[in-house]
Amino acid sequence: MLKFSWAIPAMILTLTLVSCAVEEEPGETLDDLTVTDTATGDDSSTSATCGDSITNGGEVCDGDAVDCTTLGDFTGGFASCKTNCTGYDTTNCVKETTGDDTAVTDSDTPGATDDGTVATDEDPGVFDKNAGGFWTDPDTYLIWEEPMGNQGAGGVGPTHAASETYCANLVLAGAKDWRLPTIDELRTLVRGVSTTMTGGKCPTTEACTNQDTCNKDKDNTQGFGNSCLGCQALADTYDPAFSYLESSDCQLSDRQLTNLECYRVSRLTGPCDGDWSSTPNTSTTGTTSKAFWYLNFKRALINSDADMLSGANWVRCIRAGTAEDIPDGQTDYPPVASGECIRDLDCPIEKYCVENQCILIPEDTWLDSASGLRWQTFPTKKTWTEGDAYCDALDLGGSADWRLPTIDELKTLSTCAATDACGITDACAGYTSCNGGSADCKGCASGNYLPEILGLDIQNHWSATEEAQTATENAWTLNFSTSKVEYLDKGWEFTVRCVR
Repeated sequence: MLKFSWAIPAMILTLTLVSCAVEEEPGETLDDLTVTDTATGDDSSTSATCGDSITNGGEVCDGDAVDCTTLGDFTGGFASCKTNCTGYDTTNCVKETTGDDTAVTDSDTPGATDDGTVATDEDPGVFDKNAGGFWTDPDTYLIWEEPMGNQGAGGVGPTHAASETYCANLVLAGAKDWRLPTIDELRTLVRGVSTTMTGGKCPTTEACTNQDTCNKDKDNTQGFGNSCLGCQALADTYDPAFSYLESSDCQLSDRQLTNLECYRVSRLTGPCDGDWSSTPNTSTTGTTSKAFWYLNFKRALINSDADMLSGANWVRCIRAGTAEDIPDGQTDYPPVASGECIRDLDCPIEKYCVENQCILIPEDTWLDSASGLRWQTFPTKKTWTEGDAYCDALDLGGSADWRLPTIDELKTLSTCAATDACGITDACAGYTSCNGGSADCKGCASGNYLPEILGLDIQNHWSATEEAQTATENAWTLNFSTSKVEYLDKGWEFTVRCVR
């Protein structure tokens, strides 16, 4: 996620970030936001300016939001300040049931809106369960927007206020009653991290929203430790005894996380960094900074951000449904058509998603029983010199004796019969003297001559074998899309797949 900075006149307001015992993803913000008034004198000396996020002069509020239960006969919801700063907009507040259909508003006349007309429930629309653009959870019947429709300005995620507005205005599959999910609802999406799944050790819920008693417990004085940090609790700065994680938790590989897979139900796609909830952080600092809880699925951690931290999180709207709202033919994990996939969990067991294809890659290394060589499963791309150093330093699968393969070793991988007959070998590495231009060295017709278990990175692979006449400049490569053997400039970046 991206860091954001802002400037507010120092004589009015100073925002100070204070650590909340959460080691965040790089650039992510923390929830302990302390507001300090540095102005001299009292508020009466400052002219009222609606929109400056300072409640002063004759303003009732300015840019903030409060729990609806503090405003009257409401049972829940959150009310944001009106744009004219004269009070709070209770449109999204949940009403007490009074036995009639009269709407409760913040007007002087019961059942009337600001313009004096009688308020009625907004038309929720007619939901079309087969329209697409959403996923209905078969366990909870919650209906989730899929994919995310609001990527924010520049694709960095919207503010909380913008997220609320987006969901309130969303018309999807004929329905108009979309909203931001609560933190409880977001927790139903967590997979693979027991502490922040529904019912997990982390106490942050709709019923427990104060960060001081329901989220932060680094020293385990309250008995829930770092359970709200999810997999982040395994970082070196935390005591693993207080993580409360199980042995089956936090099993995603770095490759899966890089590919936007995360500790979230695999049916949903999009950024993993953090989804906004509608649940406010009700601690003193959280209320002052207008912070809301969010769930970061990359580590399955629960934390909070102030809305003024523009673009800090993402939005996925939700609406309540029933068993009747499950689309015809929907399954938890849709079948893979022609081997195409997005996430590893789209593939059959023991296969992984590589370049949208389900490939059998059971481990990070593979032993070729025919040659006795063990190969690195997931390669990288580097120059020849960088690749040589990379393999020498590699510690993988409990072994540290990895190296860049020779051209003879690379040739053992090729399933093109002509490649083995190519005259370029470890012992004879000169292009002219060893018949480097022969038909055999040109390989076979275009295809894929790399064993399936090693995936689809079939372009030029560096070998440790240098071209004999120009060794300081060139080394031999094998391109598995044709199985062609050719020497290339060491300064170019090609695939590096280490061997031992």
